[in-house]
Amino acid sequence: MEIDAELLRNALNNDPEFRIHARYWNVQFRIVTDEQSLLVKLIEGNVVAVDPGVTPFDGWDFQLAGTDEQWAALLAPVPPPFFQDYYCAMLYHGFRIEGNMKMIMAYYPAIRRTREVLCQIADGVRSVAA
Repeated sequence: MEIDAELLRNALNNDPEFRIHARYWNVQFRIVTDEQSLLVKLIEGNVVAVDPGVTPFDGWDFQLAGTDEQWAALLAPVPPPFFQDYYCAMLYHGFRIEGNMKMIMAYYPAIRRTREVLCQIADGVRSVAA
């Protein structure tokens, strides 16, 4: 699964619900698939960078990590059971949410919204491919 870094940055910055939940948030987090690792950086809730060139030396506060199969299920137009949310996918399907749990809990509404924004991006890619 390939995620376009610039498309993700623009989509998050233009999503009003994400912006409300992420306000005041300073964070670096990773989105990891089989093929890709993105480092998303927010300052005061604004996505300032989505770096597709992540190295082991880059720091991050938390990560959302799964196989391409898990991501495909999470981003499906109608997700299979327990793929409607990152935590359900973690509890029942081995998806990983790792890192600073206090931050994850405090900003989980914004984190959860990233799935919905990624679904919209995936729908656009599916529409173009169809």
